[in-house]
Amino acid sequence: MKKIGTQSIETKRLLLRPFVESDYQAMYDNWASRPDNLLHVTWDAHESPEVTRQSTARWVETYQNLDFYKWAICLNEKPEQVIGDISVVDRDEAVNACEVGYILCQDYWGQELMTEALKAVLIYLLQDADFNRVTAKFVTANPASGRVMAKAGMRYEGTFRQAVFHKGEVKDFSVYGILKSDLKRKS
Repeated sequence: MKKIGTQSIETKRLLLRPFVESDYQAMYDNWASRPDNLLHVTWDAHESPEVTRQSTARWVETYQNLDFYKWAICLNEKPEQVIGDISVVDRDEAVNACEVGYILCQDYWGQELMTEALKAVLIYLLQDADFNRVTAKFVTANPASGRVMAKAGMRYEGTFRQAVFHKGEVKDFSVYGILKSDLKRKS
């Protein structure tokens, strides 16, 4: 793995860029304060914009670490308006692997924007950052997230039954993965 940090990525419709501290209000308004947008993630809605501001400030500081990968998702025509995020949430240097997680403002669901963002990040992580393996997991109560992973080129690797305590319940989760060699076969 090469430690290259979070660099901006542009796709057909999106700009994936590092967060800046001023993103906190859009993040708070677009998803961090909306419990209906957070049903399937591990964290709860932020109680105030200040909580979100503290998070973005921490991320901005952490960008100095070149093994930190976290992108703000923005539409190309509104690069200052963050509508989601995608990041490396776990790493295993022994096998040169990482896990990604993502969230998108509910107002933008169903437009394949998350698939577009995930594809771009997978290419970045596997080719540019030189990871060998990238995984993502989702609570099976959210099959749309699994469809995003599949459309982005990841393969279903299995379901872990009653394996995670999530939002007060024990739930199943599924895992998708992609190898660098899978990416090479597709191109």
